[in-house]
Amino acid sequence: MVKLLGRVSVEHVAALHYFIKKGKIQKLVHAFKYKNKPQVAILMGRMLGIKYSESLLFYTADLIIPIPIHYARLQQRGYNQSYLIAKGVSEETGIPISQKVLIKNKGIVSQTNKKRDERFVNVLNTFDLKNSETLEGKSVLIVDDVFTTGATIEAAITKLQNIKGIKIQVAFIAMAVD
Repeated sequence: MVKLLGRVSVEHVAALHYFIKKGKIQKLVHAFKYKNKPQVAILMGRMLGIKYSESLLFYTADLIIPIPIHYARLQQRGYNQSYLIAKGVSEETGIPISQKVLIKNKGIVSQTNKKRDERFVNVLNTFDLKNSETLEGKSVLIVDDVFTTGATIEAAITKLQNIKGIKIQVAFIAMAVD
């Protein structure tokens, strides 16, 4: 998570696994992202929730915020994998989920083959905040599937960190290994 150091303000960041090409975690992530296996995302979210609860670094957040996806992608896939991960975390921790504050306002071209700076520019203005006053003084846990370059999470945090008194924690299922 070194890629976030000095770029945005977060309390804690962690990933449950390493994402290695052709590894077991890649197969599991691809199952819920590309092979219509949403139950895998919930199960992995539950595992993340257990580790989150056991961690001495993390403290219990007030809300879980899954990284949103654009409506067109939601229609195509049928679900937001980050929401399903958040659902699993919520089942284990009892922390409620909020999908009404961080909104994806437009779709983007796939990030898979882009460099970090291209990814950040691509996603920076794709997030909007709605009802942000509901997060003032709150602690939130942002949840996403895979940390690659950090561009998506940085763009989301850039929007959220302007909320008065917000504390941000971040958790991923996996962190990509270069």
